[in-house]
Amino acid sequence: MITSALSGVAQSEANRPSAQQLLDALDLFTARHAERAHQVRVRVADLSIRLHMPSAAMADLYARRLGGAIKTNPGTEDLHFHIGEPSSVGSPEAANFAFYQSLGPDFERLAAEASLVGIVGRPDAYNNPTEPCTLFNPRTGVGVQWVTSLAHLPPWDAGSPFRLLIHWATAQRGLRMMHAGSLVSGNRAMLLVGGGGSGKSGTTFAGIASGLQTVGDDYVVVSADPVPRVHRVHQLLKQDPAGIERVLGPRELEKPLALNWQGKVEIDPELHFTGCMAESADVVALVVPRVARADQTTFEPLRPQDLFHHAAASMWQQLPGAQKSGFVFATALTRRVATWRMNLSSDPFEIGRAVRRFLDNGAP
Repeated sequence: MITSALSGVAQSEANRPSAQQLLDALDLFTARHAERAHQVRVRVADLSIRLHMPSAAMADLYARRLGGAIKTNPGTEDLHFHIGEPSSVGSPEAANFAFYQSLGPDFERLAAEASLVGIVGRPDAYNNPTEPCTLFNPRTGVGVQWVTSLAHLPPWDAGSPFRLLIHWATAQRGLRMMHAGSLVSGNRAMLLVGGGGSGKSGTTFAGIASGLQTVGDDYVVVSADPVPRVHRVHQLLKQDPAGIERVLGPRELEKPLALNWQGKVEIDPELHFTGCMAESADVVALVVPRVARADQTTFEPLRPQDLFHHAAASMWQQLPGAQKSGFVFATALTRRVATWRMNLSSDPFEIGRAVRRFLDNGAP
């Protein structure tokens, strides 16, 4: 029995693709896809990116949902991101890799052997959607999302385009993508960190309804030097129907609402609050919100290590890859920026006023 098992392992290793095969598949696919894809150039969080998309409609949608400016002037890009079906450009090796469910947990190790960053989404017991086969080459700045069918893109992909590729590209440059909300007054920003249901998105929406700005309520990029600064990545905010009713009034719910996979509405906030999206701002506070339903919003000091646990757990779940350097970055950030807990009231406009006072005064 032991001999049989060892024989199976040896056979599996013999059939295992090599790192060079993965690199060759990546190079062949991107060369062929670049000839056929619809291209658009964007600038996001100080990154210059050329998107290579399967259709003009997808190129336009993803470019608009990234939070930067679409570039029309001549120039070169630092990064090239592709979404596509390898079979559509006659790349059989890439097509095999795109069928990620057959690769198992070995894929990340294979990518590392090829000096790439990569993940595959593995289906859970409920067959929920997973991440596509995603690879990034730090040496060339080329990233891909391979899918066996565009219909298999996960439902969150268009709401937060190229989340992982931007995460890995910024990590290479010493920046860090964080799973956080944000509110800005002047050039001063607070980052809102915590898991799902902690109040990040609701607090962000309450703030912009009160005249504050934001750089995003889900994923943002933070640079550390010379001072911590947060940069916008995506254009859409996500809010549940109850939050929309609280801020925009019950008449908004009379309109047809398209709910995303989380049961939230994806909103372009500029349609409701013109000028509410900032490009970047200095980070002056790291805040963990708590849905307290209090009469008045209050702030209390929070130990940096406690805030770090909230931030680290969220980053580990939402932003795989480059995690060791991410923890080092988050630790340093909590040492440089004041950390707080915010106990939220039930009134979104009172919350907005409290945040404005905090940011304008530098303390509660």
